[in-house]
Amino acid sequence: MFATAMKQRSRFIRTAAIVVATATALTLAGCSGTASKSSASTTLTLATTSTPQSLDPAKAGNGIPLVWYMNLGYGALIERDPDGTAKPGLATKWGYSADRLTFTITLRKGVKFSDGTAMTADNVAASLNRYLKEGQFASTYLSDVTSIDATGPLAITIKLSAPNPNLPYGFDQGGLAGDIIAPAGLADTTKLGSATYGAGPYMLDAKDTIANSSYVFVKNPYYYNKAGQHYSKIVVKVITDQNSVLSAVRSGQVQVAQGSSSNAAAAKSAGLNVTAGLSGMVGVYLADIDGTITPALKDVRVRQALNYALDRKAITKSVYGEYGTPTAQVVPKGTAGYLASLENVYPYNPTKAKELLKEAGYPNGFSFDLAEQPGTDNGDLLAQAMVAQWKDIGVTVNLKSYPSFNDYVGALFGKTIPATTLTFNYSTQLTDTSELVTNPATYNFLGFTDAKANALAEAQRKFDIDSPEGKTAAENSETYIVKNAFLAPVAATDALLFSSKKVTGLGFTSYPWPDPTNWKPAN
Repeated sequence: MFATAMKQRSRFIRTAAIVVATATALTLAGCSGTASKSSASTTLTLATTSTPQSLDPAKAGNGIPLVWYMNLGYGALIERDPDGTAKPGLATKWGYSADRLTFTITLRKGVKFSDGTAMTADNVAASLNRYLKEGQFASTYLSDVTSIDATGPLAITIKLSAPNPNLPYGFDQGGLAGDIIAPAGLADTTKLGSATYGAGPYMLDAKDTIANSSYVFVKNPYYYNKAGQHYSKIVVKVITDQNSVLSAVRSGQVQVAQGSSSNAAAAKSAGLNVTAGLSGMVGVYLADIDGTITPALKDVRVRQALNYALDRKAITKSVYGEYGTPTAQVVPKGTAGYLASLENVYPYNPTKAKELLKEAGYPNGFSFDLAEQPGTDNGDLLAQAMVAQWKDIGVTVNLKSYPSFNDYVGALFGKTIPATTLTFNYSTQLTDTSELVTNPATYNFLGFTDAKANALAEAQRKFDIDSPEGKTAAENSETYIVKNAFLAPVAATDALLFSSKKVTGLGFTSYPWPDPTNWKPAN
């Protein structure tokens, strides 16, 4: 998914998301509640390479580990297990009407926010309506919503202009649109950037928090599920250097850390647990489908040539080792839309690539600028490897790097760059389509329109994502995306956690991302 959030052209959002590091200063003036005294004195300390864009769930980025901050302080309407199973959270029931244009939610009784305020249908509707109007990250999930109303003490009714099977994913702890905000937070939304106003298991302790360095979360005394509060305190430290991350876990200063494939072997040698889970696709997004900046990219044969020129197996082994799998697809194996046959669409074939360039009128190649997405694991090595292989077929790529994420986003939405490297965190195929190849789409920063891509996305909306019909519709969309080369994927990569043996429950799969509220002390 690109990552974090977009406001107008200066920020960028992602629903299944792209993970980046960004330094956004926060002024921490207060906490949303008072820490409860606990008989337990257990503290879990985490390390992450990413500072939160904001503590406001409407502006926070998703992806590992940016969602950690939200998972701790906010309860979601729906909780999703690592195997993808949806279970009750702040909501106990949900579902679509027969025509799929109405989505109803039944709320859990007796829930209170961290300031002691009772959760009601009215304040849940108010929170959801804020995401509808201002939710940068959540907007993709709510794009078809026309109204959200409280229709009973514990009832929410959502009306849609068109079927949208993604709502249950938007309302879970990875989608963030279901992170319900207390009335006090909605009354003055400027406070949401530096405090938590949720009904999650923990809340931010602002007095002990140092912005951009260390975020301290203590128990929410009003949390409805006391058994779900496994620690008295959880500290999230921002450590941007991976060698320092490894040292912190080895020394015991940190119990769980966001790891990297670059030092996973060293972590294992140090006796640490290394937990890996399929996370996202890495490669290049060829956004200039209309050829407005680089005319050559308008020709599908040119985009296909760029795909044939990539030795995905060699790049993946070199850059990601055992924590990457070569792929030509946007969604991973096990997700509706994935087809094993599509992995063979672009075998490494520089000769074929040159032939396609010649057919398209570029026998001597061409050149284009490529934005390098900042803050991604081994992103520089990936970009350099791709550039070198494209040079072998006569295509010159000028890598563009940026001092900050905001500078990077400004260049993209300033319509000066035709393509970018990306790490796109896995979600549903419909999410990927809706964020990359339709118009409007979250990351379609040059605004190209492909009528068939739009139609294939619409076809998916008629069915549940995991139904036979939904899977077929997703496969049709995935096939079109791959064969028309809107992207040049390289690898499906794992997210890694380094941890001491004092913590259990870290296992995860591709969705959702590992949630620290599920982790427990080993003893």
